Amino acid sequence: MLHVVRADGTTFRAPPSKVGVEGELYTRLDPSGAKDRDIERWFSREIETPFAGALTRLLTLTGIERRKFPGRGDPVRRKELQELGFIVGDYDERMPLTAPVRTTIANYLAALIVRSPTYLTKLTDWHQANNGSGDLPVGPATFRGFALENMLYLYNVYREAIAGGYINLMIADCDREFLFADGGVTAEEPWSQRPMPFHLYAPLTPKLAFNVLPLPDAYTGGLWISRINARGVARYNRMMLADAKRFVFTKSPPPLAFITRHFGVSAPSPIGWRWINGKLETKYDRSRDRSL
Repeated sequence: MLHVVRADGTTFRAPPSKVGVEGELYTRLDPSGAKDRDIERWFSREIETPFAGALTRLLTLTGIERRKFPGRGDPVRRKELQELGFIVGDYDERMPLTAPVRTTIANYLAALIVRSPTYLTKLTDWHQANNGSGDLPVGPATFRGFALENMLYLYNVYREAIAGGYINLMIADCDREFLFADGGVTAEEPWSQRPMPFHLYAPLTPKLAFNVLPLPDAYTGGLWISRINARGVARYNRMMLADAKRFVFTKSPPPLAFITRHFGVSAPSPIGWRWINGKLETKYDRSRDRSL
């Protein structure tokens, strides 16, 4: 059973099979009016089933390699990472993966972005707003059909960006857990000609989450591993709560005061980036880092 929290802090319990479900979300209507469920079957066959095997691999947390990384010796950088809630040791950790497994993870993350009801509503509204010429047939079902076709195109855009990017598997090394919300994932969209801005955060389990940044020269042989403390978990939970619409889900008893305070409220953005002579420069700005 999960704890389900509303925006006003009221709660109820429900099994996972009863939350986050919306029927006929990807169903199209053919010219005869019959329901076409090919998209749902495709997601099940090409995304969910392969990811089940990859998830089993990730949950074991085996095969992690440790490498000495000189950059960790930079006291300024080290302090910034600590303030962001990362546990900074003397080594970087990586989890090497076969190319098919890493591709499966990228596919799954791309699908998470475009499959949400909120994203489909945004696409449907866009098609309706841009039908000014009158050349296209009108009606909610038609615009929904356009949105579903566009969703599959955009899935490939995200998939390509994520597959070539920095995929970070974060471990909550503390007594806090990653929150889930009905917004699904938090993402900045990769419409820029350069690799940034693009940022994706997706909780995987109460103790594991993905963070994706398509940085130049990213490690694509597997996953980077980051261990974060309670402050770091709170930071990412704020990102998730910012996109919550109706519900937040937890396995353990929920932190109600934290959830109600940040439900639907924009999360802090203390990290800026810019391009200098063809290289990406990032900077942590303490003044923009509001208290958690």
